[in-house]
Amino acid sequence: MSDEWKKAWQSQSPPQRLTLDPELLLNEVRRNERQFASTISWRDVREVAVSLLLVPVWVYLGVRQSLPWSWYVVIPALVWVAGFMLVDRARQCRHQPAPGDDLYTSVKKSLAQVEHQILLLRNIHWWYLLPIFAALMVWPVHHAWNTRDNGWLSLAELAGMTFTFLLVFGFIYWLNQYAVRKQLIPRQQELQALLEALAEPVE
Repeated sequence: MSDEWKKAWQSQSPPQRLTLDPELLLNEVRRNERQFASTISWRDVREVAVSLLLVPVWVYLGVRQSLPWSWYVVIPALVWVAGFMLVDRARQCRHQPAPGDDLYTSVKKSLAQVEHQILLLRNIHWWYLLPIFAALMVWPVHHAWNTRDNGWLSLAELAGMTFTFLLVFGFIYWLNQYAVRKQLIPRQQELQALLEALAEPVE
């Protein structure tokens, strides 16, 4: 670097710290939190509604076609998913940001909500996919056993249904992990950075 450039660089005034109105920032955090909470709420409503509405449909199909007991194993799995989401939702509602929270507390609670959703979706195979997949597989396995006299045809039908279920549930798992990477983790990083900035002492 030449002497002229050094003098020009050294003559620059130190960068000024950007200051924001705390009240304005708090309103922005609250608005983002309301949007996030609304998105999660509607997702939970759809999942619970679909799970519960499938119960009478499943019973109707089973009765109409005189299907064996193995057909109805899916019903407890559907009820489990709906119940899990309702209980989880009730527990998380107690930890949501309150109107009287200050900026630091609001950001901290918002970060906790995002981190909980990341944990939930990263483990979706345990509480959602696996119970339903296992329940769905009971009827095909039972049917294959009852029709075992058909030999390879029965095994081929079972293999085809298993492969189809694996593809569907694998795609659902991939979609949820994609949402974690593209939506939740960037939001988590933003809130963490904001929380760290708020925790720094003001000079």
